Amino acid sequence: MSKPGGNTMSKATKVGLSLLLVGGALGAVSFLAPEGTVFSQVTKEPLIFSKAEGIEWIKKYLEEYPELKWLADENVRKTEEGSEALGGSYSEQLFGKKFVEFDRTMMTLTCMRYILDGSDDAYNKFTAAQRENKLSRESFQQLHEQGLEILDSRWGGMSKKQIALAMETALVLGDIGKSERAREFFKEYSVIAPDHDDFHGELLPLLQTKPGLCPSFARLPSAGQKLLTLTANLGHFGHMTHLEGGSGMFDKLIESGVPSSFPNALSFDLFVHKCDVAGAAGHVNNSSSLVYTENTFQAMEAVEEAIGSLSDSKKTGWDAYNAYLTKRAEWLGLKADVSGDRVLTRIGAMLRLFTPEEGNVLREAMGQLDTEMQERIAAQLDVQKESSDGRTPTYMPAVLVNLMNNQALGKTEEERLSHAITLGLPFISRVLEEQNDRLAKGKADTQIPLCFNAAAGAAKTNPGLLKGPFSIDNEGMVRLGE
Repeated sequence: MSKPGGNTMSKATKVGLSLLLVGGALGAVSFLAPEGTVFSQVTKEPLIFSKAEGIEWIKKYLEEYPELKWLADENVRKTEEGSEALGGSYSEQLFGKKFVEFDRTMMTLTCMRYILDGSDDAYNKFTAAQRENKLSRESFQQLHEQGLEILDSRWGGMSKKQIALAMETALVLGDIGKSERAREFFKEYSVIAPDHDDFHGELLPLLQTKPGLCPSFARLPSAGQKLLTLTANLGHFGHMTHLEGGSGMFDKLIESGVPSSFPNALSFDLFVHKCDVAGAAGHVNNSSSLVYTENTFQAMEAVEEAIGSLSDSKKTGWDAYNAYLTKRAEWLGLKADVSGDRVLTRIGAMLRLFTPEEGNVLREAMGQLDTEMQERIAAQLDVQKESSDGRTPTYMPAVLVNLMNNQALGKTEEERLSHAITLGLPFISRVLEEQNDRLAKGKADTQIPLCFNAAAGAAKTNPGLLKGPFSIDNEGMVRLGE
């Protein structure tokens, strides 16, 4: 691994080799080379097209993508939405222990494989565990055709195989900011953002200048590297889907110019996100998508339509926000031009509610709160004007969803939804009020988003903590009982 004519190893090669040795040698040293090396374009078949199945297919990913080992580790910031299922997961089979984020990532790749396959067999596997609101065969076909269109786009002169490789590489690298080992590894290069999406946004430009730091990125053709860098942290599509913030959610996307100048790159990024969403419950089921139901499909298509409107330079983030909020309000039987209904629409989107019947239950549950609390909640959630103030909080919907799914809070979904509203919303309102006060007094960094992940964990195991004291640390983490 030394440079020609010398015995010294470049810094990038040394740290890249260290990466491969984390958790054990993984047999991919051939991907590493000194800085300045021109990596040859990939000619091998991407693994999503491999004929291997099950655990053997997963092992191939570990061989080809050593960064995945970072997610198979105790020191990972796992997303606290949904309850993990023990027994039979890929992480348990490979490592003898449950690693939630590793299982999620492998399921996102599995879902991408199903979608690009597009066959009846792939559809049946994709939807096998969906009991209600099952994704239709027609909608699955649309996803398949979207994927094929991207493969056929010849973006940057890449072949189908090279674009497919870029797709799976994007999924592998998307969440490594959750790994404390990855954070320690890249800290000396000033990749330090607390939020894992921001971390990813800082990391990709670094990798384009120092590809030897990351074997999976390094083996992409230069056009693939540029594509991943161009689309890194363009916008948080999940926040948009769940109406977690205001019109400022679209600012970064507009400022990038990607919707108008690089529409195929935007389509690539949205498709990768859809696969990421589809595999989000991979820690519960490793063979079928529990998440990408027909409702989820319709919501994602509506978000994509709203984002697509930004290709028109006359359209603003406020236009995109209202177009999507109006559609969500219609699904819930609410009116987007009524203040109280706008608040209910945002809450309904966070809770993944879609029908007029659910809209009525939501309205009744809100009515159980006293008028003062309803007004406080509205003050935080009723977005009435275009605004770019502050960062959108993260994991706020997870608090509400985990409360609604907590069987200890009621035998029926209506009972649990009521608790999600009466317990979750006052807590969220108190935290948002505190954060706004900290921002006004200059005690919080406007570039660091508020993070409700720990509170989402409490909603699953000890929801009573949401009634008590909390604190917000310097990384925006909401801490309970402090």
